[in-house]
Amino acid sequence: MMTLHQPLNDLSRIAIMDKSSASQGDDPHLDSKDIVTNKSINSEQTNTDDLQQWQALSAWSVVSNIFSTLKNILSNGFAIVPIVYTGWRQGFDMQWGILASSLLLLLVTLSAIIEWRKFRFRLNNHQLEVKRGLLFTKKDEIPLSRIQNIRYEQPFYFKPLSLGTLVIETAGSKSDEAHLAALDTQQAQTLKRLLLNLSHTDATAPTHEHPHTDNQHGIENTQPIVRKSLWDLILFGFYQNNFIWFAVIAGPIAGQVDLDKIFDSPLAQQFWLWVQQQTHQNIGLQTIMAIVGLFALYSLFALISIVAAMLKYHPYQLDKHDDTLQRSGGVISHQQDALAIKRIQLVHLQQPVIARLFKRWTLYFKQVKGHEVGHKTKQHMLVPSVKSTEIELLLAKIPQLSGGASALPSSYSSIDINWLTKRIALPLILASILTIMGYYGHQSPGFFEFTWFITFMVILAIYIRYKQWGYVVADKVIWQHSGFFGQQWQRVAFEKVQHVNIIQTQGQKQAQLAYVEVGLASGSVVFPYIPTHVAELIITRSLNATSHDNRNWI
Repeated sequence: MMTLHQPLNDLSRIAIMDKSSASQGDDPHLDSKDIVTNKSINSEQTNTDDLQQWQALSAWSVVSNIFSTLKNILSNGFAIVPIVYTGWRQGFDMQWGILASSLLLLLVTLSAIIEWRKFRFRLNNHQLEVKRGLLFTKKDEIPLSRIQNIRYEQPFYFKPLSLGTLVIETAGSKSDEAHLAALDTQQAQTLKRLLLNLSHTDATAPTHEHPHTDNQHGIENTQPIVRKSLWDLILFGFYQNNFIWFAVIAGPIAGQVDLDKIFDSPLAQQFWLWVQQQTHQNIGLQTIMAIVGLFALYSLFALISIVAAMLKYHPYQLDKHDDTLQRSGGVISHQQDALAIKRIQLVHLQQPVIARLFKRWTLYFKQVKGHEVGHKTKQHMLVPSVKSTEIELLLAKIPQLSGGASALPSSYSSIDINWLTKRIALPLILASILTIMGYYGHQSPGFFEFTWFITFMVILAIYIRYKQWGYVVADKVIWQHSGFFGQQWQRVAFEKVQHVNIIQTQGQKQAQLAYVEVGLASGSVVFPYIPTHVAELIITRSLNATSHDNRNWI
């Protein structure tokens, strides 16, 4: 941050110039649009000056803190669902439940009020300062160069009040570094621009001679990257949902249910009789009907994900403003994410098994991750429901991306078959031991059939996994392909590589193979059982890339 008499950024310089021009007298050539523009700029300059002093949050931030805390409690409470269900089956006192809920709400409200009363922030000396705490004051000094992502959110309860929340993420943090709730919309947008400009531009740059041209600079330098229709988001919600979490939660609950009583009920018996009549007791038709039933259950669960995708992302748009990607969207809670392109460490394309039917991908721009285990779930900027033909066009619109634009490879080199043989040996040995023990134990033929059926399924799964492993080494990037029924590509730019580890067992040395771990700020990408000359090529190109450009933004 500069002092008050020094310019903060281009926006500040524009406002100062407009103020000095206005002090010299009225310009007869100014029309109403120029007057409105000057007033807007002067207003933003006032916000800029105010942000250099300690600022308190609006009292409405108490509402935001209450909702945020309750959301975290509910979202992290999956483990207690079976316990609550068991307690409900066994019976519990409703009065105690109401009392506990009221006490929890009271504690959350008191905590939110204390947080609001003690929270202060300001911009000072090229850093954002935040202090909070009741008994012990905690002060965070966030250098603007460490800011990773800036997200503007406007929940439904803030829209009528023209308030919003600014979420500031930093490189290496395990959670949101700063959460500025209930800011005035104009103040939040001004602060967002200041943080981005001071992070990525030179604050001592010379003043422009044409302020009106500079005022339009943001609009002229904004380039649309991609737009997503409502149908695209419906597909995204359908193929990318947390059905597996439903299965995890439903498992313990199903264990508490008396299945025999359900199967013996008149309704279940009548349904089973109808199935037998429709399938004529054909096992094949019954299997098909069971698959259709599972798909219907999946579709029912996917409705939740579809609604969530529409509410969170519609209308989805991704723009490039100078060297920054900006995503916006959201029906109930409007969001605006800003991410500096140079901070993108990895381009990750994911295609779940259902998405393969629609030939759609989910594209992630992965940033730096924190050092805590829990931070691996950090959200990354994503582009939902991307067609295969759109990937190259999308990346081509971001020429600043490390490694340049790259089309999705049409094929890849498989890892060595030794990876497969090493892994199928264990289930074969176990099955052989069980067979010998079953033979001397006079087990029934069904025991041997079951043992070798399970062994065959395990080997088949390992083989499918092996066929999905692969890599493509290009001049400036390396691609990794992996997956099971679905598939994914990871694109690593050599200039982003921070370290390369080569691990070899004695057998791998003899076979001229190696494990290669490519380390990035966003995590590591492992290439198992690749030839040593490919590993050496990865090291050579990584060193060449960093020797020409050894700037490390971390």
